[in-house]
Amino acid sequence: MGTHGPRTPWLDVYTLPHCPQCEQTLHLLDHLGARHRARPLADHPDAQALAAEHHVVSAPVVVAMTPVGLVADVWGGHQPHRIRRHLDAFAPAAVSVWDEQEVVSA
Repeated sequence: MGTHGPRTPWLDVYTLPHCPQCEQTLHLLDHLGARHRARPLADHPDAQALAAEHHVVSAPVVVAMTPVGLVADVWGGHQPHRIRRHLDAFAPAAVSVWDEQEVVSA
């Protein structure tokens, strides 16, 4: 699991046993350092219902969450472009040196 702070998005990845696309997705998330949780799809009927609602028919079922815990997107299969797009959409903006407050010594 990635180790970013609580203000970053995360992905719940619901997997099937012996699933190459599941393994590729988890490997990519590890490589990117993204916050994620891998969970067995069979143990989560709520994720199965969410997948059906979004017409997802392939594993893994990926539920992309916002930093505050809202569902931002749901998809199936190994889709690196969607992972990167989700992470980029919620990436913190770069802080300018002009944004830093000057510390005044007493």
